[in-house]
Amino acid sequence: MEVKKIVSAKLGEITFNESDIVTLSSPMLGFPDLNDFIIISNEKSYPFLWFQSVQDSDVCFILVEPELFATDYNPKLNKREMKILGAEEDAKLKLFCIVVVPDQPKNATMNLRAPLVMNTEKKLAKQVILEEDKWQIKTPLFNK
Repeated sequence: MEVKKIVSAKLGEITFNESDIVTLSSPMLGFPDLNDFIIISNEKSYPFLWFQSVQDSDVCFILVEPELFATDYNPKLNKREMKILGAEEDAKLKLFCIVVVPDQPKNATMNLRAPLVMNTEKKLAKQVILEEDKWQIKTPLFNK
């Protein structure tokens, strides 16, 4: 397996294998040319994960597993989204939410309306805009 390296603007030098790459079935809004990412986690930043582009070392998103912060979060995906992700059941899918950290980190928010949904077996992901309007784009990460 070929080992690759990138130098991330946020994380420094990162070594990864081709098998670590998560491919987006369609690009995230605002990033039309980026489809290949790696998820980076470490003990220092837990529960936060990094979603680092392997095509543009300047692009890196902060992710969280939403169930750690929103215990009632259980969105339903439509059949079309399931098909795009190559999943026949929810069990193969993992949801992540993109975090926005403003100048005051205590005011960080997560996007519950458009989670990143990943088929962990196929390393295929997609940012899905949920049909249910009860989930907010800027949900406070921390309780006041």
